[in-house]
This record gives sequence, structure tokens and C-alpha cells, in this order.
Amino acid sequence: MMDQSSKVSVLVPSYNHGRYIRERIESIINQTYVNIELIVIDDGSEDNSDDVIRGLQAQHGFAYLRNKQNSGTPFSAWERVSSLATGEYIWVCESDDIAESSFVEMAVASLAAEPDAVMFYSSSHVINEAGEIIGHTDSYFHDIWKETRWDGDFIADGRAELIQFQLRGQTLPNMSSALFTANAFSTAYTPFLKRLRLTGDWLFVGEVLKQGKVVFNHTALNRFRKHEVTSRVRVKSARSQAEFILTKYRLFCGSGQPISRFAPLMGSDVIRFLYEPASWLDVSKELLKVSWPDTIRFVSLLLISTSKNTAYIRKFKERFNHAKK
Repeated sequence: MMDQSSKVSVLVPSYNHGRYIRERIESIINQTYVNIELIVIDDGSEDNSDDVIRGLQAQHGFAYLRNKQNSGTPFSAWERVSSLATGEYIWVCESDDIAESSFVEMAVASLAAEPDAVMFYSSSHVINEAGEIIGHTDSYFHDIWKETRWDGDFIADGRAELIQFQLRGQTLPNMSSALFTANAFSTAYTPFLKRLRLTGDWLFVGEVLKQGKVVFNHTALNRFRKHEVTSRVRVKSARSQAEFILTKYRLFCGSGQPISRFAPLMGSDVIRFLYEPASWLDVSKELLKVSWPDTIRFVSLLLISTSKNTAYIRKFKERFNHAKK
């Protein structure tokens, strides 16, 4: 048996997942690693979540907090766990996912073996609403990233990982498959995350990566539940683009790269403007809603960087004419 002296603080941010919350919590309680501090925070669920959680709490004695009204963001729970957690590690468990029983044991052992590591994550099986396996996160890395590096285990320098990959998109398919050191978690969390509805975890992971090494294990130690995807309406498209832009901006600012690299980084996002249903005005309004100071700084940085990459202006004009046709 491995040393289990290090405590793991586990957060389950719950909202309207009464159908899945019992299986979620029991998969945490049944971990082979037993030195676990479980904190469940329900964000004003309107289904039977509260009844299910209270029944499990009476049986297992974990900490349970419930908001009377929904906060509007899962990152409020992250903020609370930053102050409540007493463990050396923090694990954020989405309330509809399921963990394999060996997840914590393998994650803690991996981080303990690599003193400079601040983050561990694994592959996941993808399951449907009925809990049936319908896929694997290999598809995410193959289809979206066009990469095979995630086909095996690796240890990487976090800042290099940030510059080479995380700046372009979220490398962590889902939060439930990751374990963080408590120090890295607390440092990476900022109240700004509560302004983001879609990309907060992407920005958070980037902030973690700046602090040390990352360990990846290809074993599927998690089951990520995939729900039906609804069509995005116009305002959601604008919000999505705004958050992508400001997240990339913030990650770039923390990467230490020269200003000239910013325009090439943002190229795909600028082009997406031409094909998404939202207008430039829609996206601009959402940018200002998220953060007008960041929006001003983003525009300034983009103009300066573009002046150092004048070829991008010509490329944009070509794509603009193509989009009009």
C-alpha cells in the first residue's frame, strides 16, 4: 500500500444533476486512496439533488454547503473550496462524471514521484446519459489537436506546455480527470474566472501550467459524461468568441513571449469572426461585458503585433473576400 499521509480535498460543484450525483459521490467515497476530504457545494439545484446529497451526507459524513440561489457560475464553488480545503491536493469533480476507484491513488503517486509537478491528468472514457461508454478522449486529441503525443504517458515542463499547446486551446478534456497541488490551485484561481461562462477552466489550467511540471497518464481513470449539445443562438456565439479572445489574450500575457507572436496566435479567432453568426458588434459588446480594461489592452496589443506582421493584413483581406462570396 502506498503512503496515504497526504490529504486530498475533493470538490463536487453540484447543479441539477440529481440523476447522477449519487454515482458521482459514491465513486469518490469508494476510492482506494482513503485520506480524502469531500466537500459538496450545491448551487441552488431545482431537482432532487439536495435530497440525494443530504441522504449520502447522513451516511458518509462529508461537508455539504447549499446555495439558496444559483450563483450563475461554477467558479464560485472553486473560490469557496480555495479557502475551505485543508488538503495538499485538490480534485474538482464534475457532478455528472464518474471516477475509477484507483484515480486518486495513481494521481497522488504520480505527483509525489515528481516533486516539481503541480498537475496530473489522465485519459477518460466518454459515457452517455445512461452511463454507457461511447468514446475515449483519444478522439479529442486526434480529431481536434491532430496529435498523437497523448497516446502515451509523459511528463512535461508546464510553461513549455502552455506555449506549445494551451495557448491554442484547452489541453485538459475535462476537469474531473485532473488533480492539482493545493498551492498551484490557489495561486491559479482568481475572481476573474467568475466572469467566464465557457473558458474559465481553460484559463485556469494555463495559470497552473506556469507553476511547474505536468504529468499525463494515458490510462482511462475517469468517465466523462457527454450530453446532447443544443444549437447556439446568436448571443451565445458572440459570448463564446469574446471569451475565447480574452482567454487567449490573458494566457499570452503570462507566457513571456514577444509581442510579435500575438497576431499569429489570434489569427484563427479573427478569421472565425467571418463565419460565425454573431456580428462584430455583438462580439464587441460581449468583450466589454466580460472586461472593458482587458478589451482595450487586447485591442492595443493586437494592433501593435499586427504592425509587426503586416502580411496578416493581406491574408485577412483575402479571407474576408472569400467569406463574402
